Amino acid sequence: MLNPLTHLTARLTGRRSTSMAAAAPRSRRARRAGGAIAVLASMALVASCGTTTASSGGSSGSGATISAAVRQASIGASAADVLAANADTSEATAAATDTDSAGAYDASAATTITASGDSVEVSESGAGSAAVDTGDGTTVTITESGTYVVTGTLDDGRIVVDADDADVRIVLAGASITSADGPAIDIQDAGSAVLVLAEGTTSTLADGSSYADTGEDAATAALYSSDTLTITGTGSLDVTGSYKDGVSSKNGLVITGGPTITVNAVDDGVRGKDYLLVSSGRLTVTAGGDGLKSSEDDDETKGFVALGAATVTVASGDDGISATTDVTVDGTTLSITAGGGQASATVSEEGPGAGGPDQDRAAEDDTTSSPKGINTGVAYAQDSGSVTIDAADEGLQGAFVNVNGGSLDIASGDDGVNASNGDSTIEGYENADSESDDGSAITISGGQVQIDYASSDGIDSNGSAHVTGGEVVVGGAAGAMDGSVDANGETTLVGVSASLAVAEGDTITVTSADGTSWTLTSRVSADAVTVLGLSEGAEYTVSTTSGGSTTATASALSAGMDGGPGGAGGPGDQGAPGQGGPNQGGPGFEG
Repeated sequence: MLNPLTHLTARLTGRRSTSMAAAAPRSRRARRAGGAIAVLASMALVASCGTTTASSGGSSGSGATISAAVRQASIGASAADVLAANADTSEATAAATDTDSAGAYDASAATTITASGDSVEVSESGAGSAAVDTGDGTTVTITESGTYVVTGTLDDGRIVVDADDADVRIVLAGASITSADGPAIDIQDAGSAVLVLAEGTTSTLADGSSYADTGEDAATAALYSSDTLTITGTGSLDVTGSYKDGVSSKNGLVITGGPTITVNAVDDGVRGKDYLLVSSGRLTVTAGGDGLKSSEDDDETKGFVALGAATVTVASGDDGISATTDVTVDGTTLSITAGGGQASATVSEEGPGAGGPDQDRAAEDDTTSSPKGINTGVAYAQDSGSVTIDAADEGLQGAFVNVNGGSLDIASGDDGVNASNGDSTIEGYENADSESDDGSAITISGGQVQIDYASSDGIDSNGSAHVTGGEVVVGGAAGAMDGSVDANGETTLVGVSASLAVAEGDTITVTSADGTSWTLTSRVSADAVTVLGLSEGAEYTVSTTSGGSTTATASALSAGMDGGPGGAGGPGDQGAPGQGGPNQGGPGFEG
């Protein structure tokens, strides 16, 4: 079957490198512009204006200027659009052959490295060579091209690759490697590096809590590569990062084939500096820092995380996924718990309309952590798949958030979805600290979206917010939220709101007057809900398994009014939940 990431990245024609830190605006992602123009034009026909301040929140941005062309191309962008505008990853995705991806190898043509406690035995039957150094522990150094099969247990040592311009394959076939003072595998130099997890085997890699080499360019992970690394196969790999990271590449990192990888790390779990692609397999990460990360900030086409048809589970102390530029989701089953989840959030007891946009938040200082589910500096694009986020801070944050399909379920301690330019400035707009439109945007055009927020807003945009399709339900705890939707700029928001109790596992049913209906199973609990993506002027009945039902007429909702709509009764008075309608006490649309 065609690798979806290979298919997407093969469309690229070249790599464009421009400093993210440059002050002058730049033109990027020109290939997004064609589709985005049509999206923006259609939005302009139905948009209304909001005038109040959204909460800013932080970002993984680097202080760059995002050009007007990038903004235009990023609003409503698909995952394919975003990937096609980023750095060419086709070489890395093509490094693994079909045989590699199946976890198979030709043993007769391979060099075998057999470990036994504090010693190793190296066969020279293959084309490559391995030099063995038993000075301080046992170090096996690979210096030439070839396939190297590693088996057995190495109590204190490592595998080093130092093979300039060579194609090196390391096959882990039931290997257990522990290094007391450095990485278990250290790829220092290679033309192409592929790590194959042999079919039917389980291997383990572990490092110590301190490293002998702590220089600027030294390794920082149990599985470390200075060059682009591809991990494939159908076997299993358990990685323990006791020093800093679990798996890290200073260039790109690709996970493909059908591996089962489990990572436990004191800092970041899995990190590809230039990019991180997880196209298939099963990845489980427990990290004290960020779960998945790409941090390149000197090239605007890099610093992205792309997830394909993989199952990814992340439990992180900081952000679940952190990317300097983009995060894309296409066919992924993704589950994130960041900072202990919503239950670990610190929120105030203030209710809607109690003050300014940030007065309902706990006081923060420079030492306060703010674990977000997904934190991206430029664009988030989800085309398909199932994403579940439970975060102590914002659930999902980026300058441009695009949900085009699939399911997205968020429980957050702060904003559910937050669009903000973060540390960047969008050309033609104010910076993140401004109380006006900062140029960021949220676009929901398809899929099922559920948001449960403990404080602040369900959907919060420092710029525009457009819900043009999909099945969208925003809920929260009464008395512990600002409002369902908050936006500074243009909005396309048509819906109804009601005080309906929703419990996890409930069926939420939305039925129009003509009998057409849709349902979703609630993954969150809430005291009140707002349903968006409806047709203006049409009558809808919203019901839940445990909370009764209400009937109201969908209307264009302003995101700049305290209190918000009270269903059929219209907007409530400023500073209080919706008044006068049959759904008195429903969630407001907060400024």
